[in-house]
Amino acid sequence: MRAKRVLLAWEQGAGFGHTTQLARLGRRLAEAGAEVAAAVRYPELSRPLADAGIRLMQAPPWPAPAPRPDDAFPASATLTDTLARAGLRDPQSVGTVLRGWRAILDAEQPDLLVCDYAPLAAPAALGRCAVMQAGTAYCLPPAHLVDMPVLHAFAPPLHRDADVRDAINAAFAAEGIAPLAGIGALFAGDDVFVRTFPLIDPYADLRDRQAEGPVLSAPIGEMRPDARGIFAYLHTDVATRPDVARALLALGRALEIHIPGAAPAVTERLRAAGVRVHEHPAPMAEVLARSRLILHQGSAGVATEALLAGVPQFTLSVHVEHYLNGEALAAAGLSRNVPLFDPAAQVEAAQIRAMLFDEDALLIAAAAGRMHRAMVVTDPLDALTCRCLALL
Repeated sequence: MRAKRVLLAWEQGAGFGHTTQLARLGRRLAEAGAEVAAAVRYPELSRPLADAGIRLMQAPPWPAPAPRPDDAFPASATLTDTLARAGLRDPQSVGTVLRGWRAILDAEQPDLLVCDYAPLAAPAALGRCAVMQAGTAYCLPPAHLVDMPVLHAFAPPLHRDADVRDAINAAFAAEGIAPLAGIGALFAGDDVFVRTFPLIDPYADLRDRQAEGPVLSAPIGEMRPDARGIFAYLHTDVATRPDVARALLALGRALEIHIPGAAPAVTERLRAAGVRVHEHPAPMAEVLARSRLILHQGSAGVATEALLAGVPQFTLSVHVEHYLNGEALAAAGLSRNVPLFDPAAQVEAAQIRAMLFDEDALLIAAAAGRMHRAMVVTDPLDALTCRCLALL
């Protein structure tokens, strides 16, 4: 009798967050005896999976949809906007991806498909295997939603949910798949696991049950009483933005930073200013224990770890998901958020120092840390693993 097979699927989004989370789960399922493989959007961002010994393959790329005049304008007011511009508004694009997934599923014959922001993988798998939907809150809206809620007021929605649903259903009909009742149904599964605290869940008020909580690489303890410095985790495009670069240099010895893939010229300039530069990712549990402020782009992973440690945050948001996380943290008194996509936004070292020495934010963050550590009664990774094994 062959081992049970699990296929991990990632279609949309960028960065290492998706593959890091899938690798943590995949390693556990392999240890339980499953044969695990992964179909990924970007193989070059899939080192966590490769390091876990998980076989990789290319997920079906989403062909660009037929262009529209309003493509020159931002389209992120709803998740429908984001996915429509990626290809969901074009039946031909959707059909191409569905056929690609069916070819993979035919070849792999999985018993379980685990989807992390893979909205077309799950429909392609209907009737072929069990489906677990496991992702961060922004990437995993409630399946019962017919229309996606408006998430911000910076720009209006550019795609009607009904129009996008009709385009998807036209492709589904051509492939013999039952029509969707709404956009949320793309994220339906035999089980759903939302890896987010409710505080940074933009759909928290719309869910039938509360999000399960984050899957961590290691337990996160509280910030030490003698914590003094600032730790920054920023991508190169943000760290080299002129106003951000000036602020980082001005922080000098108060700052330690990791910039994935930064050019030597960037890191050497920071070192010359007294900044401690990490060439490789630093263990976050250790960093958080000694830091009084975390500077990052609003990713759910870093935001969650800082929240657990009770460390105030300063977010420089570029994408809508990061903006929503930053705004939720700021509304709770835990952070200051600067939306870098706002033409009026300017980052200054004085703003960051003000947050570093904000005693009220420190007290609120410490209380939030105690509350959120108490919420992690059982390891969410244990729970997710058990629920996946129950589907096999």
